[in-house]
Amino acid sequence: MNTNNSSNYIVGTGWWCTAQDLRSVQKERKFLGSDFIRGHDFHKIWYQSLCQNTSPQKILIVDSNSPVKPDLNTDDNRIEFISLPFNAGHSTKHIGKWSGWMRSVILGLQYAQVVDAEYYVYVEQDVLLKGKGIIEHCIKKMRTPYMFGSGIGTPQILQQSFFIIHHSGINDFVSRLVSMQNTDSDLCPEDKFAIATSWVLTHLSTILVRLDIRRRRQIIRRFANYDLLPVGFGRTRPIDFKNNFFYFQHGTEEELDTYSSLTGYKI
Repeated sequence: MNTNNSSNYIVGTGWWCTAQDLRSVQKERKFLGSDFIRGHDFHKIWYQSLCQNTSPQKILIVDSNSPVKPDLNTDDNRIEFISLPFNAGHSTKHIGKWSGWMRSVILGLQYAQVVDAEYYVYVEQDVLLKGKGIIEHCIKKMRTPYMFGSGIGTPQILQQSFFIIHHSGINDFVSRLVSMQNTDSDLCPEDKFAIATSWVLTHLSTILVRLDIRRRRQIIRRFANYDLLPVGFGRTRPIDFKNNFFYFQHGTEEELDTYSSLTGYKI
């Protein structure tokens, strides 16, 4: 898929943060990792990880009307910060058709398309990267327009905290995503992503949502058209910190300390 050694890509992410103790406010949700990764100060570590390991043309941050904003580097003219007028909520409980996360991705993909970026790269706000050139390393392995994390070791069919989409696949992907009538709470974003890589699956989406998860994912795996990231780990554990390239989210305090010792980033 990659046609040259110098890739034109933007990095997109979402943003939502509050000063409240989420564990006490949203008792129905399961929170993984250190509370630090959900806090205001973690953005500085995320941004440092991005700057040290990637070379994006733009960094697009889509804020879901967060009560606490990140401290942006005002000297970095690559950063574009866009605030939505409301917080749509988590994929398991949201308002409207899409969760806040899905809205940020759809907007990011459209932004990438209108600025003629060759690739849209998503890096979740709680993800840390390791390995200078990690995005270029992944792009070299792309054989389809889509590359997502492996879902092995997680409850989902794929992972989407770090993913890459080539410009040739953006229009079809966005069109298929928005054409699905199911809400994110009815059909999870991970399944929607896999479905959106295939026009066959997209046309079957109203049928797929009525199937049990096992049968649905058997069909999705048969017809989906995407590559898997050649790096771990996302939510998968354990993390092999000796790897030249890796990414992870939901970091525990121990994992963050190990990452800090490895990279020299002060956490």
